Amino acid sequence: MSTLKSQVDKLQSQIKLSSNAQENEKIIEANSNILNRLNKSLGELTSNKAKFNVIPLISQLDEQLIPSTEGDESDGFLISESSGLVLGDDIEALLESAKVSLSLFSEKWKELGHEAQQDDSLNNSIVALKSLTKIISGLNDKYWDQWLINLENDFVVEDVVLEQQTSLGKDKVYNEYNKLKAKFYVDKLSKDFNSSLVDSLNHSKEHLIKLRDQMDMSELPEDVVKFLKDLDSNYRVATLELITPDVFAWLTKQDLLSKLKISR
Repeated sequence: MSTLKSQVDKLQSQIKLSSNAQENEKIIEANSNILNRLNKSLGELTSNKAKFNVIPLISQLDEQLIPSTEGDESDGFLISESSGLVLGDDIEALLESAKVSLSLFSEKWKELGHEAQQDDSLNNSIVALKSLTKIISGLNDKYWDQWLINLENDFVVEDVVLEQQTSLGKDKVYNEYNKLKAKFYVDKLSKDFNSSLVDSLNHSKEHLIKLRDQMDMSELPEDVVKFLKDLDSNYRVATLELITPDVFAWLTKQDLLSKLKISR
């Protein structure tokens, strides 16, 4: 009887251990699921940090890029008088919502443990993080892409003007311009967002402008030269009165009419 009892006790002990192991496995799986879901959302938000950090830098180089806090805008990214980046009302609201949702879930997890996986506060936290990530990512891309467009507009040269340089003894200018322009486009595709990338892109732009200013336009009609110089200038505006019959004919011949825009 003693042997039978010990065997029964051993079997019961094994069953209990097995049950505990299954319960522990269930708890580990639930907590892992919680961690993975939160880490995914937090990771997506963190991945925008590098580009977010360079937005103030590019706004200092392009003062018209981002609205000022002194203006009528109250949403999105704003720039303060001290050139600091300020979050608009819409982003602040989403940020506060994410903080509240995460705080509520934290309390639920302390109370329920792994069972908090089923609580609405977890899903609410993830939704709040995704909403915050989406708006920040969108604004990052908007202002970064617009800055790159503005840089290119500053140094652009019509192909016909550029190609003429080789026949006017400006081979060095022609080659340096194309080489530096190629470097600019390589940098433009970089995902390594930092101050060095910003400096490199801006330096390339400034050097390209200097090279453009060295180009020979002597073979172009006088009216065309004046029009192009005003068009390229950061200090003058090319008005419609500059589009003389000769300028219009030249623009038509070079297929540039569809590439230039009129703005007020």
